[in-house]
Amino acid sequence: MPSRAELIRDAQDLEASLDEFPDERDDILLEAAEAWRAAGEHERALALLGEAVDQGGESGAEARVALADALFDLGRVEEAEAALEELRRSRPATPYPYQLAAELVQERGDLEQAAHWYDMAAARLTDEELEGLREELGFLSIAHSIVAGRRRVREALGLPPDRLDESAATSDEVPDVLARLTGRLTPAPPRTRVLFWTRDGLAEAHRRWPELVQDDDVAAVVRDRELANRELAATSTGKITMVLMSADGLAGFAERTGGDPASAATRAAFAEEVVAAGGEVAWPPARNDRCWCGSAAKYKKCCGRP
Repeated sequence: MPSRAELIRDAQDLEASLDEFPDERDDILLEAAEAWRAAGEHERALALLGEAVDQGGESGAEARVALADALFDLGRVEEAEAALEELRRSRPATPYPYQLAAELVQERGDLEQAAHWYDMAAARLTDEELEGLREELGFLSIAHSIVAGRRRVREALGLPPDRLDESAATSDEVPDVLARLTGRLTPAPPRTRVLFWTRDGLAEAHRRWPELVQDDDVAAVVRDRELANRELAATSTGKITMVLMSADGLAGFAERTGGDPASAATRAAFAEEVVAAGGEVAWPPARNDRCWCGSAAKYKKCCGRP
């Protein structure tokens, strides 16, 4: 868990990058707000979330949910509920903001409202997305995430299953799907370890070893890694774990062992040391867990967004 000073520094760095990356302003505002929240600087977080809401579009809709989440945490319930009502009135065209709202009120124990938000999310799924639910890899889709979440809430409310509930694979069926894909009834999936730089470490590694780390655009590199992981997950049943390396850590390891930081063998040996020290992160994290990339945001609000 990053210290408060580290979170503040991350938030300040994110804000400083707003002018440098205008096309990513929406995402940066949300990430910076999450960092300020985690650091306990709530008013600054609310100000950035308000700015993100004003951007409009889907990102603005997602920001309304994040704003409601922050207000609920501060005990400002009426304001939080008003933010969600404004989201409903704005009628986003895509399902994801509704899903975020459903998960938020579900976490707060309001299952009836969660069911209502899930219904609105499901109503915005396309025919193509719904038809893909019964495909072998349908359980990896955003449509399955919405339908499965809706089904869990309806079950908790004691509601009988409807046709939409029955359209997606259940948690019991997913292992059978994986077994069919691999041709084994009891698959023992291998583990794929992905060596990756911490957010701070990537820029420093680029400075020290430009031939090894050719791009210092953290947002782009993190996004590409997330997409690569999703592609890997779609074609393999193995577990994916991220081994986060720092430039200082690799340099120190190379000096201690006499290795070359640019050598794959040296990096692999360093990775084993990082893993032994508990530095391995499962991918994907749970949607409400901190994102694997090291930002202060939850996975569903950072790299885990569709």
